[in-house]
Amino acid sequence: MSKYITDELIEERLKKQGLSSYDGYGAEDEDADYKKLCKHYDLEIIEQWHQKADYFMYTETTADGYEVWVATEHPNGDVSINEDVHYYDNDLAEVLMEWIRYGGATIYVDDIEAYYVNDALERMFDNMIESIKDDIIVELEDEGYEHKDKQAVA
Repeated sequence: MSKYITDELIEERLKKQGLSSYDGYGAEDEDADYKKLCKHYDLEIIEQWHQKADYFMYTETTADGYEVWVATEHPNGDVSINEDVHYYDNDLAEVLMEWIRYGGATIYVDDIEAYYVNDALERMFDNMIESIKDDIIVELEDEGYEHKDKQAVA
């Protein structure tokens, strides 16, 4: 008798790890999800300026009064206008997600409630769940489970 990998079996294993693919980021306990994400990526996001942070994301005002966003590894005068300064905040979620993917980082964000921060955290939580699902499938295959679609056709 064959053992098959099912969505229910994967979900059961996720729940054993304190995760659920059905809840989504922030569905029940946003703080708990945030802590799981930080643990998974060995990540810390801080709102207090700290020179020892690995990455910095903050706003500045131009000489003529426009707000711009700075996303840099070098806040002390080594900011590259071409690479680190953003006129709009719509691509900052991608920048933040890239930094999170590296793992082992402390990231300073001056507005942790900003849309782009929440968007990045939500998307990275979903990515984390998908990655863990992939790991669970490999574990199940190692335990002798197989995919239903790989049944021999007679």
